[in-house]
Amino acid sequence: MKIAIDNSALIKTFLRGEESLLANRELRVEKALDEIQLLTTQGLLLAKGRFTTKCPHIVIRLSSDYWALLHQFALEAGFIPLSLEQARSSKATFAQYDHHSVPAGYQIHCEAASVFWKTWWVNHRSMQLMDILLLCHKQWYPVKHMLCDTGTIYVKTWRGEQILSLADTVVWLDRNAQRQRLRVNVRKRHAKDTLVASKYPYHDELVANHSEPLQRPKVPANLQSVIKADATRLLVHTVLGPVVIEGQNLTCNLARKSVKVS
Repeated sequence: MKIAIDNSALIKTFLRGEESLLANRELRVEKALDEIQLLTTQGLLLAKGRFTTKCPHIVIRLSSDYWALLHQFALEAGFIPLSLEQARSSKATFAQYDHHSVPAGYQIHCEAASVFWKTWWVNHRSMQLMDILLLCHKQWYPVKHMLCDTGTIYVKTWRGEQILSLADTVVWLDRNAQRQRLRVNVRKRHAKDTLVASKYPYHDELVANHSEPLQRPKVPANLQSVIKADATRLLVHTVLGPVVIEGQNLTCNLARKSVKVS
């Protein structure tokens, strides 16, 4: 009995560069000269690639019902778009993806720089040097430090400083994504005054084990939606992600400044 191949398996076959004539009701793979092509059964070219050259690469049609699936599987196979924004802004039909080796144990990401910044900021307290790698000039470099100021992100790597805007598309590797994220326990008001777990993607625990209970700072009612308090830390939700403030004898208040308008 012949088993039909689904779209995902067929796309992965194409991305491996296999010269096999596979097809289903929607897609087909075929060879044309030195290229492997992925087409619809109606003959629309969705992607093509050269896999036997020194620098393997593929091109993917940007406007099709299969782009999201092709993009996802291309990233997983190590094919990275280096000029996706330029291709879209110039209304190009195809975008090129070049092959880059991905070290074992890392997950690849291709998202806005704002997501990259938030991932680093939320997890940087427990990160080791090689946990996040940034693609710079076709090489992976460890991220040493990041700073965001007025919509501009400054990334320090072993190669030097990279300057990004929040909307830029960035390619990076995250080793921590393969681990189980620890959850932060934040003290909340509860009938029995017990701890209720809140799901924040931090590695370090928010609640430290103390032999003697410390007094929790009081959070004004109008700030409780954005600030969570524990005995030694405040968790403040900002537009770029959570911010942790550590210390003892913490206080929390909202400073107001009146301005006279003439």
